[in-house]
Parts: sequence; structure tokens; C-alpha cells
Amino acid sequence: MSTVDELKAKLATLDEQLAKLTAEKAQVEVELKDAERAFKKSALNEIFEKMNALGIDKSEIAEILGLTVAEPKKRKARAEKGPVEKKAKGAPKYRSSLEPSLTWTGKGRKPAWIQTYLDNGGDLDAWLIRE
Repeated sequence: MSTVDELKAKLATLDEQLAKLTAEKAQVEVELKDAERAFKKSALNEIFEKMNALGIDKSEIAEILGLTVAEPKKRKARAEKGPVEKKAKGAPKYRSSLEPSLTWTGKGRKPAWIQTYLDNGGDLDAWLIRE
């Protein structure tokens, strides 16, 4: 075999070993995190048991650490709502002389019948309701 073939074979072997080691490294990292988490939980449980045995309150620990223990927030009660009155519609200011049932308060967008009248050269004052 030539030197090139030997080097290629050796490189392929090393690539396989690297893939196996990378997979093993990922597995060990996961196990390490799990072990650290279990160790911390065990230590905290042990500390909590000692606190309870000594009668130490969590607020005392927080005070030593310079923290404050938050009280659970209470929800505010909503005020009762009474019956709601409907808004009164504005009194009509303009009435069509062609169709008396068509009225407009003069507020908001002009109705189509008013706009058509104005586009054809009509005067809005002519339809003003005078009482």
C-alpha cells in the first residue's frame, strides 16, 4: 500500500473515533448536569430541614441576604357596574324637502343624500330645520 492510502485509512479511523468521542462527550455533559442538579437539590433539602429544625423563618434568611420576601398579591375587587343608559341621539338639524323622513344632525360624515344635493349646487341652509 502506498503512503497516501495508509494516511487516508488512518484519517478515516480517526474520524470514526472522533465521532464516538463527541457522542460520548455529549452524553457525559448531560449526566454531569443531572448530577449537579441532584446534588444542589439534595443540599437545599438538607438546609431546609435544618432551618425547620431550628425554627428559622424564610424572612429571617431573606433579611440576612438583604432581600425582601414578597407577600402574595391580592386582586382588587372590581366595582359593580350599574345599568348603562343609551346615548341620546342628537336632534336633527337638516331635513330633505324631497323626502321628509331623511334627516341629519349636522355632525359626523355627510349622508349620501346631502352630499348629492351639495354636488348638484344645492345650498345646505335651504334644508335647515327652523322651528
